[in-house]
Amino acid sequence: MKPAAQIQASIELVDDVMESAFPADRIMANYFRARRYIGSKDKAAISEYLYTVLRNRLAYEYLLKEQELPVNGRFLLAAMLRANSTDLALGKSDLQEFYNGEGYGPKPFSSPALESLNKIDTTDLEQAPLNVQLNVPEWLAPKLQSALGERYASEMRASNQRASTDIRVNLLKSDVDAVFNALRSKGFEVEKAALSPWAIRFNSRVALFNLESFKQGRFEIQDQGSQILALLSKVKAGDKVVDFCAGAGGKTLALAAMMQNKGTLYACDVHTKRLEQLAKRSKRAGAHNIRVHTLSSENDKWVKKHRSMADVVLIDAPCSGTGTWRRSPDSRWNLQPENLQNLVALQQSILQSASRLVKPGGRLLYATCSLLNEENEQQLSTFMANNDDFELAEIALPDSLAANPSAIVHKGHELRLFPGLSDTDGFYVASLKRKQSLAIK
Repeated sequence: MKPAAQIQASIELVDDVMESAFPADRIMANYFRARRYIGSKDKAAISEYLYTVLRNRLAYEYLLKEQELPVNGRFLLAAMLRANSTDLALGKSDLQEFYNGEGYGPKPFSSPALESLNKIDTTDLEQAPLNVQLNVPEWLAPKLQSALGERYASEMRASNQRASTDIRVNLLKSDVDAVFNALRSKGFEVEKAALSPWAIRFNSRVALFNLESFKQGRFEIQDQGSQILALLSKVKAGDKVVDFCAGAGGKTLALAAMMQNKGTLYACDVHTKRLEQLAKRSKRAGAHNIRVHTLSSENDKWVKKHRSMADVVLIDAPCSGTGTWRRSPDSRWNLQPENLQNLVALQQSILQSASRLVKPGGRLLYATCSLLNEENEQQLSTFMANNDDFELAEIALPDSLAANPSAIVHKGHELRLFPGLSDTDGFYVASLKRKQSLAIK
């Protein structure tokens, strides 16, 4: 495909994403599935243009409105080209080079529209409201400012950058040095990550699913922050463990490796299709101690039946995902106030129900990939006020985190990771322990 055709495809995708509540990655996958003639290099370019627009959408909209221009895919892509984003290979080029109507490229702009587009100047953003400069929805800005304090601007700028590509070496089938050396021998630019002892980071984009070592189950694609959440569980061989919101099982597989396939690991979720993916991934990873259970809701009868049996319960609760905007920039635009209210209520219900699974003396880890106090510290306060059979439990830092104290925020029973500070997805983790002396409610 010529660059103009890539721009036209990106225009179509931007319009589709803006008109739909579905995740951008799903819309893009369906788009490419229906157009199998699009090659891998073209897919990478189109994906980059789409996500650049989604990351900078509020700023581009502001620049277009300043020139009294429409806000749609066609004009947003033009604003992207005029803004000369530094992570684009196209650079600042004459819009007529792409919008010329030739082949599969977009049709030309009218003379007045082209004249207005050529007046776009990113220095105008200096006069825009701060939330526009940072591409933060207006209603969310005060909440994020309150949660992040002086780190607000730096973390929001970090959230507008492309996320790194991290993998977790599967210790059931290999070790970090072996996988690292194998990747280096094949010419990949990789480095051992600092915070997770299992993580390797790629310095360029790679089609990881095509690598033989992936097909053999020697590693999983997983952000370093997610790996750290599993690491903090400190599960061990022989434990009974529950991953209550397992999803497709990225953390479940990390827990299985920590347990060396010994003991019992329950993977629970309300989404059957996600758990079906876990079954496939478990086979590839050689994880044999996982028992999958589909929940009807967080209050499924299974929870009552298995109450007070687990050494460790991990709750990676469904949340706003404000800590993962680097990977899912469209989610910031799909999130609405009523969505947040519903998520907070669901988190409270999940935490209350899943806590019944913890045995006396057992540990409960509550986590989200959110940056918001409502989903993190406030949830913990609410739970503790209503459950006197639990106490806060100190998080003892593993060596990899203790060696990098400036990359994390650690306060006794809580640990925070941030995109800017930690170079990971944003995570909140709280550690609790069920008291030995009180009866199970």
